[in-house]
Amino acid sequence: MILQENVHNFDVAILGNGLSGSMLAAVLARHGVSVVLIDAEVHPRFAVGESTIPHTSLLISLIADKYDVPELDYLVNTDRLADHVCTTCGIKRSFGYVFHREGKTYEPREGLQFGTSAKDENHWFRQDIDAYLFNLAIHYGAVPRQKTKVTSLEIDEQGVRLLTSAGEEIHARYVVDGTGHKSIVADRFGLRENPTRLKPLHHCFERGWFWVIPFNNHERSTNPLISIGLTIDPRRYPKPEMAAEQEFQQFLEKYPSVAEQFATGKAVRPWVSTGRLQYSSRQTTGYRFCLMSHAAGFVDPLFSRGMVNTVEVIYGLIDPLLHALATDNFDQEGFAHIDRLQQRVLDYNDQMVNCAFISWADFDLWNAWLRVFAIGTFLAEFRLMNAMSDYSESRADNCLAGDTQNPVFSNFEDPDYAAFFSRSVELVEAFEAGRISSAHAAKGIFDITDEYEFPVLIRRDGLIRAGWIKEEDYLIERDLRFVRNGLRWAITTPHTRDMVSSSQTFFRWCAHRPDPHLVEAAPAR
Repeated sequence: MILQENVHNFDVAILGNGLSGSMLAAVLARHGVSVVLIDAEVHPRFAVGESTIPHTSLLISLIADKYDVPELDYLVNTDRLADHVCTTCGIKRSFGYVFHREGKTYEPREGLQFGTSAKDENHWFRQDIDAYLFNLAIHYGAVPRQKTKVTSLEIDEQGVRLLTSAGEEIHARYVVDGTGHKSIVADRFGLRENPTRLKPLHHCFERGWFWVIPFNNHERSTNPLISIGLTIDPRRYPKPEMAAEQEFQQFLEKYPSVAEQFATGKAVRPWVSTGRLQYSSRQTTGYRFCLMSHAAGFVDPLFSRGMVNTVEVIYGLIDPLLHALATDNFDQEGFAHIDRLQQRVLDYNDQMVNCAFISWADFDLWNAWLRVFAIGTFLAEFRLMNAMSDYSESRADNCLAGDTQNPVFSNFEDPDYAAFFSRSVELVEAFEAGRISSAHAAKGIFDITDEYEFPVLIRRDGLIRAGWIKEEDYLIERDLRFVRNGLRWAITTPHTRDMVSSSQTFFRWCAHRPDPHLVEAAPAR
């Protein structure tokens, strides 16, 4: 490996030793790839992006299985996480969205709760999760370079050449950039779009939202902290000239029910206020390089899709990169699908978040728009877990390809979801443009939801592979039909807002009965 005292050769240089860089480094090193993991900082350190959803956990479990890195599977199960990684993480059992009106207390009818799955998801305390993954990468053979800045980067036919602040010259055959917003590769090759093409428990209000992510909400947690934040549309709320804490308090004063929740809270870190969050890149892969996930672009954490996109890119990159290293062929075309993946999910997240911000002008429209998110997400997760079950049985890679042509976000989404999504976006944007009322837009979305004959592909073997049920659990096809029918109705009616599944709620859904706290609402559809 050593050429001379300060010149070193590696197969892959990964810039950034956070979650994405370290996870990829662990997998590559596990398969005999020489990897150098470079970062300007050290672990442990603060990081945001804490909330997982089933899609995230399914993909991590798949990577752990397919590439024989069992330690990754500890991250997706609450008990294994506490046993093997850390006891500083919380649990996530639902997406909770509370709708607020300025100056008024919260109205319980205007809350929405979507269960994550039959098992708990996680609120990762990122400084401990990232440090675990970094140490795992080192365990498998990755070479660390902490407190090391990249001062020069060149890529040509001979490979990648990096100079560092330590005076070291690093040669690699490929470089992956996981450094986030301040991407070294994007900056070096002018890949950022300027201006960006992107549009600008969750407490939602018109053109903004608070997040609340607890790490102290289960018995095995030893962490008393809660992650909080506020994101707003700068078109509605131009950034003021004031301290970050004062800006946050200003919004709390507008929404009394939110202020009540934060009444006894104390800050344990300095307050931070940023400018616009969104950024994008015109190109995310090229000859011998890849911008990974948040180095490629970012929209908003509203739907917890950042971690999913990160893991999707890691999964999508592993096989092409291993093949390129084996054949010494780094032509751009071999990685073009990664660019298409990242650009489409960035555009999807952008439209999803933009329409959410627009819909917060009226609760009924927000209620409708959240169904668009739920249908896309739930159906893709069921199809993915079925594919994982098929792969576990056959070990055939074609099981994991997904069969959706021209998807809007995932190869495992329902084949007709893209058209449904496009029509729904048009209705929300028509409301924003003043062409139709919010009531018209909301009714339009529910009408096309009724027309959308999507199958709910829940299979027993898929639920077992996902860890949602155990092999010994009693669940027959009659029960599955019951679940499929009930879930389909619940997703598509405006009168079901508490969608955390249980036998009681499934019986109610199959009888087409609204939530008990909505009994005075209009008759069920």
